Amino acid sequence: MSRLIKTSKFRHVTATPAKTEKSFTDCKINNLIWDCSNLIDANSIYVAFAWASSGGGKIAVREHAKPGKITTPTCLVGHTSQVIDWKFHPFNQSIIATGSDDCTVKVWQIPEVIDSDISVPMVTHTAHSKKVGVLSWHPSAEHVLATASLDHTVKLWDIENGERMSIAGVHKEQIASVNWNLDGSLINTTSKDKKLRIIDPRTGEVASVSQAHEGSKTMRSVWAKRRNQIVTTGFSKKLERQLWIWDPKMMDKPLHQEEIDSQSGVLFPYFDEDTNLLFLSGKGDGNIRSYELWDEESPITEVDCYSSVHPSKGLCFLPKTVLDVRGCEIARAMKVENNSVVPISFKLPRKTAATEFQEDVYPDTFASTPAITANEFFAGQNAVPKTVSLNEHWEGTAEGACASPTALKMSSRRLLTDADVAAAEKKVAEAEEALAKAKDELAKVQEELKDQQEMSIRR
Repeated sequence: MSRLIKTSKFRHVTATPAKTEKSFTDCKINNLIWDCSNLIDANSIYVAFAWASSGGGKIAVREHAKPGKITTPTCLVGHTSQVIDWKFHPFNQSIIATGSDDCTVKVWQIPEVIDSDISVPMVTHTAHSKKVGVLSWHPSAEHVLATASLDHTVKLWDIENGERMSIAGVHKEQIASVNWNLDGSLINTTSKDKKLRIIDPRTGEVASVSQAHEGSKTMRSVWAKRRNQIVTTGFSKKLERQLWIWDPKMMDKPLHQEEIDSQSGVLFPYFDEDTNLLFLSGKGDGNIRSYELWDEESPITEVDCYSSVHPSKGLCFLPKTVLDVRGCEIARAMKVENNSVVPISFKLPRKTAATEFQEDVYPDTFASTPAITANEFFAGQNAVPKTVSLNEHWEGTAEGACASPTALKMSSRRLLTDADVAAAEKKVAEAEEALAKAKDELAKVQEELKDQQEMSIRR
């Protein structure tokens, strides 16, 4: 009996770039940054990308809801040299961290009204002795950030209180990527020494180290957290671009090896935890390849390829909570081109999406609230990210539900804490008490007025 071959339900996904008027145009993109820099990051509200300037070190910050020509962008301008990497806080929409050639890590608060450059960071950390080129937020612990530098160290920060851990003596060459596993108990790193490492971030102990891609050019990685697999992209000795998949429990050799092509641009991997789709984008390529990771004999299958004549300088993906769920939009990317930033919408054609929530396409996604505090993490606690259902977005009852690429809105730009709720409840109680007193006073005045009127009648 012949074996039935499974086919991917995402094989008919279509990718559509936004029109010019819905994109960010006339951008002066800074190209003088490391080849391991992605040049862009974004969250539900903002997009931040490298802006060319004479002094360097500028990151333009723009709201998704305000596309069009950019003449004088609002920028982060506090670094004294090029900014190499930047990442938005996963649990606070208005906070972004930056790492720079000036050896510093800065954390910024974006104001609700952006009407001028932001020159004063919330905090500046200076523990690295050389350029800071890689940033990675913990997936579930609040305010925990990992950074990698040309000083060959990986440092862990509680961004409110400073450095908490330094992993030194492990890497001898430039670190190109740092990624966390699902519960934040491990990180993986790739380096110019062509090795993939898995490290305990709180002890600095190397759990495993494997010889990876043999080429001398930059190797990148991403941790497919829910699947507990690591994807690496790199080059062969013949400079062919490669895609490898690893099982962190068996690191003696990859689960899968695949040659992509012979182009020269560094391949950046992006993994969608909800759909198990892997996207590959190369610097200088117009294409965005997509694959599905699955539990078959071959752990990966190619789905489709988005083709464009406009080469990519960088790419990032937006949170799932901004997608058009009724339109069965499964992903939305922001692509940096020569002088523009273009949203690209990936949709799965399903006629029933407008009348029925597609549970198989939209499992519970990672939430924008932390599972543990920084102190709990550094004390040894691990936690998987909290999740949230997208069904409310399909029903239209969630804030920002089914937002279009040019109509992303959020009434509150800061995530509320328990203290905020308690303070609000206290104010409500005080207001209710004051209202009760006012009603008593009004009743007394009305009673006195009634007595006066009765006395006047008797007279």
